[in-house]
Amino acid sequence: MSRAPDSRFRRENRVLRKAEFDLAFEAGWRAFASGLVIYLRDAGLGRPRIGLVTSRKFGNAVQRNRARRLLREAFRLEQGRLPPLDIVALPQPGRFPGSCGEVRAALLDAIARARRNTPRPRPRAP
Repeated sequence: MSRAPDSRFRRENRVLRKAEFDLAFEAGWRAFASGLVIYLRDAGLGRPRIGLVTSRKFGNAVQRNRARRLLREAFRLEQGRLPPLDIVALPQPGRFPGSCGEVRAALLDAIARARRNTPRPRPRAP
């Protein structure tokens, strides 16, 4: 009997360092989908990772934490289907989906859109 693939959300599945976030913002692909902005970057690790950025503009702490929980769960459920890239996700206030199924669809849609685009490094502000 074979074991099911490990679908837990572990530390190695997360983008943690500021430098990794900065690289995704500066040199990655960017895409929008259903209240979600994502930045993708090839980190060369052979597995997908996700980093979450939720500003206070999104709402109060309860709303921000719910958005992060939904994104983590969507990533956890879809990580077997995701390309081996670093994904930095930013939920957008007022437009972010409210259910896990909608967040999963938005995440997959945004990744597909970003991979169709040509990566464009954005110039740094002086």
